[in-house]
Amino acid sequence: MRIKLKLTAVIFLSLIYTALYAQSGLNDKNPTNSQSNSLKQFDLNMNTSKMDLQNFDILKQIEPTASTNTIFNDQLMEGAIDANKYIVGPNDIFSLGIWGIVNTPLPVSVSPEGSLIIPSVGEISVAGLTLNEAKSKVIAEVKKRFISAEITLTLISPRRFLVTVTGVGQGTYPTSAIMRASSLIAFIFSDSVSLMKSGTNPGERNSFSFRNIKLKRKNGEIQRIDLYKYFATQDEKYNPFLREGDVLTLQKYDWEGRFIGVQGAVQYPGTFEYIEGDDLETAIQLSRGVTSVAKMDSVMISTMNSSGTKMENKIVSYEENKKLKLEANDRIYVYPYADPRRDFRVLVLGEVIRPGNYPITLNNSKLSDLIRDAGGLQPNAYLPNSEVYRKLDTFFIQTKNRDTLENVYTRRLNDIVSNKEEKESFDLDLLYKIGRVNVDFEKLSEGDMSQDVTLKNGDIIYIADNSKEIYVYGQVNRPGFVPYKEGADADYYIDAAGGYGERADKDEVRVIKFKTREWIEKDDAKIQSSDFVYVPRVIKRDFAYDIDLISKVAGVIVSVITLTLLVIQSQK
Repeated sequence: MRIKLKLTAVIFLSLIYTALYAQSGLNDKNPTNSQSNSLKQFDLNMNTSKMDLQNFDILKQIEPTASTNTIFNDQLMEGAIDANKYIVGPNDIFSLGIWGIVNTPLPVSVSPEGSLIIPSVGEISVAGLTLNEAKSKVIAEVKKRFISAEITLTLISPRRFLVTVTGVGQGTYPTSAIMRASSLIAFIFSDSVSLMKSGTNPGERNSFSFRNIKLKRKNGEIQRIDLYKYFATQDEKYNPFLREGDVLTLQKYDWEGRFIGVQGAVQYPGTFEYIEGDDLETAIQLSRGVTSVAKMDSVMISTMNSSGTKMENKIVSYEENKKLKLEANDRIYVYPYADPRRDFRVLVLGEVIRPGNYPITLNNSKLSDLIRDAGGLQPNAYLPNSEVYRKLDTFFIQTKNRDTLENVYTRRLNDIVSNKEEKESFDLDLLYKIGRVNVDFEKLSEGDMSQDVTLKNGDIIYIADNSKEIYVYGQVNRPGFVPYKEGADADYYIDAAGGYGERADKDEVRVIKFKTREWIEKDDAKIQSSDFVYVPRVIKRDFAYDIDLISKVAGVIVSVITLTLLVIQSQK
């Protein structure tokens, strides 16, 4: 008896391999040339095209598209297949184990008619069954032939098949039984060739619908694919696995026509596609949920009348009204908790004991308070050059054209900038605007509390150090730093820098103040530590310049003399 069973198993194994080889040969020869070419082209696209999904926030979450090189073990999966949900179909490949008699798993494939053909057992119909149902049915049938053996049936390679797409990106595309609709949608929306099949310009990608994609099954069942809802809820009904005979309809969407606006304390504020039946919970899901400061008992729903002339606002509790149906073009605002205790701070730098960021109150903290909090001044602190800097409110537009826009805006109602020279002067002055707070630290240290300014959020306090040097440059023989000497004038520092150069303009020497960058004539300047001494060069004019100047002056003189003679002559 045992010999007979082993002989039967050997014959059984030979027949299975023969059948699989024949089926494989048929599968390779049967497809038409056009179908074969289209599949090869799609394989090439899937493997080489770069998916540009920058404009598709929702598509960034879609799982990678499966490879199409071969049907064996190369498809990316979300995880283990759910045997109660996977539907068996033609070309699924299984491993049949008859343990104890044939201790080698045998590959078997579902035929185009939806059956597993097992020699010595017969034909077993499995198409349309769940994986668990197919396993139970096949194991029971094989068990009738091999009573004493342990029987197993394992899916080793999910099938591939064609799915039809209509609307945007129309055509047929190879997919697999472990591919969700979102994978195919991601490929079509990112592939220019697929879009142009339906006359869609790749630049129109932002106008596609992601919430109202129609999936029609072979049995006539129709499902709505909603990618936003799927990634918010992970509910598979909004993004199902594909099957044979599926028809996927992709369409454009008019974002101005029907939308939901969600703003406030949510993760991703924005405007979203409206679907009939959307409720408050859906609106919050579309924006990926609320932030940690959301006030869930204060959600405002704004509904406009049909003519767009009136707005009705109502504030509701989210938990009590999450199933409240919304109308097209409703706007949702999730209020954040309002707390005046914000992170107000200033930065203290330079010659203080403890530099760093320090908290302040709203419009109530004084400069002296912060210097005290920072531990007071270092011995090397130099108050004449110390500063308080403040952020400028520059038209609140942060763009590369901000300065130009502000110039135009600031000149709007002027009554003095009326000619080209005045405009150029104003533009130059505006360009040099700096956020300096006028503070005299020396007077403040002497007790003048009028200098104890109120600090604002983001202010920077800089306590300068006493460098005890003056920088001399321009037409001197040895430009550079010169040690500071109390009470010394500009000539002293010029001599210390090697004296005047050959082309120095001694009448135009200026002292430039370190703090204000003000230019002062050398005889009027009181030089302090860190100031600059600048010696300009004598500008030599060529002969043509002198002749031109003389001719212009002579012309003016002749005109004056002529006018004078005419006046005298007229009075005679």
